[in-house]
Amino acid sequence: MSLFGFFNRKFQVARVRAIPVRIDGRWFIIFALSVYVLAINFTRGTTTTRLVRVDEPLAWAIGVATTVALFLSIFGHELAHALVARAEGIEIEEIVLHPFGGLARLRREPEDPGAEFRIALAGPASSFVFALVAFGAMTLAATAKFYVAAAAFFIVGWWNLLIAVFNLLPGYPLDGGRILRAFLWHRTGRLREATRTACLGGQIIAALLVVFGLYFYFRLGDPFMALWSGLVGLFLWDAARAVLRPASERCVADIMLAPMALDPDLLISHFINNILPLHQRTVYLIARDGRLYGLLSLEDLSRLTPDKWYRTRVAEAMRPVNKDLIVEASMPLRSAIEKMKRNGLRALVVVDEKGTLIGLIDALGHKF
Repeated sequence: MSLFGFFNRKFQVARVRAIPVRIDGRWFIIFALSVYVLAINFTRGTTTTRLVRVDEPLAWAIGVATTVALFLSIFGHELAHALVARAEGIEIEEIVLHPFGGLARLRREPEDPGAEFRIALAGPASSFVFALVAFGAMTLAATAKFYVAAAAFFIVGWWNLLIAVFNLLPGYPLDGGRILRAFLWHRTGRLREATRTACLGGQIIAALLVVFGLYFYFRLGDPFMALWSGLVGLFLWDAARAVLRPASERCVADIMLAPMALDPDLLISHFINNILPLHQRTVYLIARDGRLYGLLSLEDLSRLTPDKWYRTRVAEAMRPVNKDLIVEASMPLRSAIEKMKRNGLRALVVVDEKGTLIGLIDALGHKF
């Protein structure tokens, strides 16, 4: 695998409450950069570490431990979104840690403004709690004269507080933007207009972050904060612009789902009892070791009588994949929708330019 291919992949690292947890390949760059910056700060004894200074080997160990704690906090932020969404009856596709934070991908949008508000607020609320816990641990550590631990807890608490406050800014895709969208949706009853306003707010915030990045570089001489502010601003701008993009300009990659696959030897009974209640789709990919065998359709499955569930494997009930069921991620969404309607399955397997399986789109949960 090339280095470029590695950084464009997602790696599943865990399943929490049946929710896949994945890491974007580019996340490793940010992880390494965070460890480096923290280690340098602890070696030099800067204000970031509350002037605590340690030997270089210990500084690197603290850098790793503190960075892990920071990203666990981000995971906790996204898990809070996911658990509240599940309580609202919305299936969670995955949680992804990416270079600029995290994302809990919902299977569908909330059905009312109240659900949208509760899901959006859960993330910042959890970050505030993490900040309070970290500051409390910092106080206890300082009282016991464990100043190195106190400094590490201070960093974790401070960053969680920043995450909470930053995410409350009123611009989509930030949580504050979703809260704004819920408020406007409740007030006007028009979800599309509420989304547009929240996205415009997100673009304004993104532009300000780029301006701040230039200020950090040219006036304060801080290239690290300048780069970080600028990249986050560009990321937010692109995310908000993607939502505002007309349907005629969108592509398959904008809406595809993560490629959750069933093993060909899995019994139908196990699928119905353990997988179907948690992951409701129109079709399911049948694959092993990256090789796609076919698709299991709920329509086809309904023709199988219950007495056969316990002796039939999914490979025996699946339908083979042909060109009518496959699209590339770059295909215009409008063309993909037409192809999906023609194939009679109302679902499509998504591959990249090399033919590698990367996702799925189906009619369930999407409003085409």
